[in-house]
Amino acid sequence: MIVAGIDIGSRAAKTVVMNDGSIVSSAIIDTGPESVRTSYKAIETALKGTGLGLNDIEYIIATGYGRVLVPFANGNISEISCHARGVNWYFPSVRTILDMGGQDCKAISCTGEGQVANFVMNDKCAGGTGRFLEMIAEVLDVPLEQIGELSLQSENPAPFNTVCAVFAKSDALTYLKKGVRKSDILAGLHEAIATRSVNLLKRVSIKADFSISGGISKNSGMVAKLREKVGLEPLLCEDPQLIGALGAALFAAERGVGGPAARTRINYGYSDASGDYFITIDTGRCDGCGACVPACPQGVLELAEDDSGQPKARVREEARKRLALACAGFHSCSTREPNCHSACPHDAIAHSW
Repeated sequence: MIVAGIDIGSRAAKTVVMNDGSIVSSAIIDTGPESVRTSYKAIETALKGTGLGLNDIEYIIATGYGRVLVPFANGNISEISCHARGVNWYFPSVRTILDMGGQDCKAISCTGEGQVANFVMNDKCAGGTGRFLEMIAEVLDVPLEQIGELSLQSENPAPFNTVCAVFAKSDALTYLKKGVRKSDILAGLHEAIATRSVNLLKRVSIKADFSISGGISKNSGMVAKLREKVGLEPLLCEDPQLIGALGAALFAAERGVGGPAARTRINYGYSDASGDYFITIDTGRCDGCGACVPACPQGVLELAEDDSGQPKARVREEARKRLALACAGFHSCSTREPNCHSACPHDAIAHSW
């Protein structure tokens, strides 16, 4: 069965094409200003030279920021679930993942089946993301693909008290004018980013085995710093930047045969001053009974048909946009009976913070 996963990220679009569980081809291109055009270009690039056309692909799952704008996809799944599934395909032993993307970083805790157990993300600041490193590379006039190796040549890393994109850029320029070596500036920045990333990982609990995904994982200097601070040797996939698209293709293979597509955890969440919080619905366990809908005092949940026409619980779109206000957290209604947890006969709903 020929399937594909397409990951429309903020900086790059990635595609993986699979046939009966094996990778046939893949592609990475820059994300253009229009996600629809980018998605067509990404799939066409991946199919070039394979003898296959778009019509030959039996099922396609989209993920990433632009996943809802891929017109030829059969469905879409969050990049968090796709990264967990993609890493699991390579390394079933991995329990902790750091996804370092173009405009955010995510710490993910996963099970041996590649399902998301918990996650937190930093999407409020560009510091520590791919775009941040691109900006620093431009300031230092160093090719982006060389900054990792150059940072490893440092003998005296320059101290950075923040990875705020604005202040770090200013500090880097100041160091440069003072004659500080570029390798020392980059080493200091890698140190600051690694420290921030490890603090994010600690919020989901760092457990062996550990893996890094996303474009920044190709940066040898960053990998070295994370290895040092986490205290674990990171397991790196053949091309960590393709992991989200790979996970999407694996979900596509399941859905295409009407199997455990169906066995997907969908996360709805938010991040505010009080921390990170999300509701997870395991659609594999949900049988669509609807008992959770009236059990929620805030009316957050509803039933809706999935891609195969089966009723499943989900967070209402209106509530999803204001989840921080609509759902105060399970603790606030845990003493109330029934609640969404007790009403669900299959334990398909989870709240984490």
